[in-house]
Amino acid sequence: MTIKRILPWAAGLAALFALAFLLFRAPGRAPNTVVLDGRAGAVAAAEEATLRNVTKKPVLYTIEPSPYVRQPRARTLAVGGVDRIATAMPVEITYNNGARKDSYTVFPGRPYSFRYDEYGLIKVYPGSHGRADAADLAPFVPTPMRVVRRMLEMAGVGRDDVVYDLGCGDGRMVITAAKTFLARGVGIDIDPKLIRECRAAAKREGVDGITRFLCMDATKAHITEATVLALYLLPESLETLRPLFERELRPGSRVVSHNYRVPGWDGRLAAADVLADEDGRPHKIFLYKMLEGR
Repeated sequence: MTIKRILPWAAGLAALFALAFLLFRAPGRAPNTVVLDGRAGAVAAAEEATLRNVTKKPVLYTIEPSPYVRQPRARTLAVGGVDRIATAMPVEITYNNGARKDSYTVFPGRPYSFRYDEYGLIKVYPGSHGRADAADLAPFVPTPMRVVRRMLEMAGVGRDDVVYDLGCGDGRMVITAAKTFLARGVGIDIDPKLIRECRAAAKREGVDGITRFLCMDATKAHITEATVLALYLLPESLETLRPLFERELRPGSRVVSHNYRVPGWDGRLAAADVLADEDGRPHKIFLYKMLEGR
């Protein structure tokens, strides 16, 4: 074959590869995006599910074959990394949870994270957001109201207190502190939808005048105003935030944590309790006090 014949053939082949690459990547998509169906129409219809690794080691997982995934896709998600799975239909992923093979169904447009459960096994949790520029401190799991009230009682909340809730979810902790205990309150969450729900609920309950809800990354919050800090965060998130607590909380402030101890704070532990929720499931509550010079 002569050079004159090779050049047009090579140019055509390069164009095909370029087109395939564009279809796979999808124009404008972020790095670490996995497009499961490269057809132009399917790419346009796909939504990105985000999958974050909050564990302490890379997670190997596989996107299993389905009518929309012809071949399994093996992925390695680095510590702190975020994969974006562009799909128009739910897909199943499989991974080793530390004891056995496990599976989970991922839905389009929703955030998820690999995290450790209370037994140290890796699980997939629905996440609060899929942003790569901010830590995902915990999935949104509402604290049962019976536990909310007990947490506020243990912290001795009253009308002179300012109750902060980092990762406030639907705002029930701050709203209950205001309505039942007459305290002022501030809720912080990175999810704008949840913050809108919080503000609407506070107005509905008549406590919008003494509560505030801020849409922001909790790791960048200032909490010097807080006299009570209410938390329902996972251990790795509590460890991440502990320097913030120690830097900004004043002596005498109380920290009350649902289900998880604050790592390294055994010397500050003032009380602990176990309370069953409305369905009989046990919930642990840990109360800490900030002491002078500790």
